[in-house]
Amino acid sequence: MFIDTFIDKVKLALASSTCVYCEQKLQDGIKFCSRCHEKLGLRQPKAILSSPSCSIHAATNFNPNIKRILYGHKFYNRVEHIPVLSGLLTQYWESLPPSSGFKVVHPENVLVIPIPPHHGELSRIELFASQMARHFGYDYRPDLLSWMREIKPQHRIHDKKTRLQNISQSLYLKSGVISGYEKVIVVDDITTTGATFMEAARAFRSEAASPEETGNKLVCLAVTRVPLGAQIRAAEVE
Repeated sequence: MFIDTFIDKVKLALASSTCVYCEQKLQDGIKFCSRCHEKLGLRQPKAILSSPSCSIHAATNFNPNIKRILYGHKFYNRVEHIPVLSGLLTQYWESLPPSSGFKVVHPENVLVIPIPPHHGELSRIELFASQMARHFGYDYRPDLLSWMREIKPQHRIHDKKTRLQNISQSLYLKSGVISGYEKVIVVDDITTTGATFMEAARAFRSEAASPEETGNKLVCLAVTRVPLGAQIRAAEVE
């Protein structure tokens, strides 16, 4: 009963004409008022990193408000933050211009995949990534990416080279799942150096017909970009 009620509230928030964060009245199709847009650090729609295999985007710049919302959800299961996190991804995605190449006419041609939780952990990303996919009518498959081996927590590693080495050859993509889609969106809560997304792109390349297919098809989207060395522990959220 609680889950059904909560899902109904999330649907209402995503379809609402009020700011998801402060509940101020808005025009239809806008998730955040201008004040909250600035407060939450919503970024201009531009990739923070592009490579032949993928394009990496972050919906917000890291700031105290995002830290409180994102890590409160991540460490303390504060489900009231889910509509905000989903709204951030949704508004950023909607703001991408057609020239970005990521606008697809038919929603059924787009697939959303979250970065999977590590072994023994619950996925916090699924809760808001699924709502973003539902908003646009995109297919959503949380079971397609999986970890092949254990890795050290990336937030404890503070140099890019070691991060890349730590996560290399660690993700696996089920075969035969992306060929029918024009775009695939991989969602994570945080990106720092882009190492996790680049590893996901490697897993996609292993299943793609060509590297060019992966580069044209795959876009990676995180809620925020955290500067290297700025990661926090659960105890710091409060």
